Amino acid sequence: MNCNEVRELLSLYIDDELDENEKLLVEEHIKMCEECQKELDEYKKIIQALQEIPDEEPPLGYCKRLHEKLLAAEAERAEVHVPNIKETPSETTEIPRRSKNKMSRWVKYGSLAAAFVLVLLVYGMNNLGMKNSKAEMSYDTAQSNGAEAPAAPAESADYGIMDVRGTSEAEEYKAKGENQYSLMSVPENEMKIIKTGSLRVETKDYEKFISDITIEVQNLGGYLENSNSEVYQVFENDDRLMYGNHKIRVPQESFYEFINYIESSSLVKIKNISETDVTKEYYEKDNKVKNLEVQEEHLRSLFDKAQTVEEMLLIENELRRVRTEIDSLNISLKDIDDRAGMSTINLAVDEVLAADFDLASKDNMWDKSKEGFIKTVNSIIRTFENLLIYIVSVSPILIPAIIILVVVLIRAKKYMKNRHKL
Repeated sequence: MNCNEVRELLSLYIDDELDENEKLLVEEHIKMCEECQKELDEYKKIIQALQEIPDEEPPLGYCKRLHEKLLAAEAERAEVHVPNIKETPSETTEIPRRSKNKMSRWVKYGSLAAAFVLVLLVYGMNNLGMKNSKAEMSYDTAQSNGAEAPAAPAESADYGIMDVRGTSEAEEYKAKGENQYSLMSVPENEMKIIKTGSLRVETKDYEKFISDITIEVQNLGGYLENSNSEVYQVFENDDRLMYGNHKIRVPQESFYEFINYIESSSLVKIKNISETDVTKEYYEKDNKVKNLEVQEEHLRSLFDKAQTVEEMLLIENELRRVRTEIDSLNISLKDIDDRAGMSTINLAVDEVLAADFDLASKDNMWDKSKEGFIKTVNSIIRTFENLLIYIVSVSPILIPAIIILVVVLIRAKKYMKNRHKL
């Protein structure tokens, strides 16, 4: 017998299901072949390890659910295959003894493997419950003693639970720690309020108004973040009217002072003021950063104690994930600090004719009609300009979408044509 034949018979040999002749042949081959002897020893070690695993009780209700699923599957199989009386009985072919033995071998060891996986899952679930209960007890004890919130979530970085089933445990434990930190009280003098304003005003002298606004913003310690001005009407005497959009940033404490200044120096047509309290969001993210930094320290200490390359790679991947999340949260915190520290005001300014503007040329109907016509044309031109700007802005998305739509329509047309031919 060669090695391949003997390896196929090893499981039957262990189970004592071979006849005497085959058993003697296998034993003689094993005595002469070290590889087959080694594989036989491996089989025996696996079987011994499976036999030594302690029995674990399945989760509550598992047996009942499994029984119901088996009954449902059996009922469905019975409905699908209904025997027909008119059918002639098929000839039964006897399966060779060797095929039956192979099938029983795979069924047997497949069942053992499934049982082994089930035991691991049950053990992992029990482990999770114990660790969560211990963490809750330690946190409650620290709170009762008046101590600071413990860095218990960092234990999720322990290499002992960084396997396939331990990842979910670490995430759940980390979430619990974040929720605990979110309950911390926030001092009233550190509230984060984002103030924003949107105004549309009219002025008789656009350039002077913008110059005065710029000086006032600088005096308040703010700055003009964005400014856009255009001429929207030109008269025969070369007089022109302008309009513009301006984004202004001023310190939070000067927000309403600047709003009052705008109202006193122009005619306000539209005014929208909003205040958004982001204190809770800010300190929740800040506490997440503190949690993650504690986890990072524990991971670095574990990395120094790692003994194998596999352990180092696992810890390094977790370190990379934690550091990425810390950087993302820090960027978000800086953005909130910026918007809460410096309020934003979006100001739209329209220049209008002064009260003493010479209207002698507009006394007759023709001049009034001409002026209305010019305003309409200018409005249409501005609308098309804005439409063109919008189309150019969304072209990176619009062009691929049009190409995909054309391809789909062509394929649909071909499909319909081929279907009509059939």
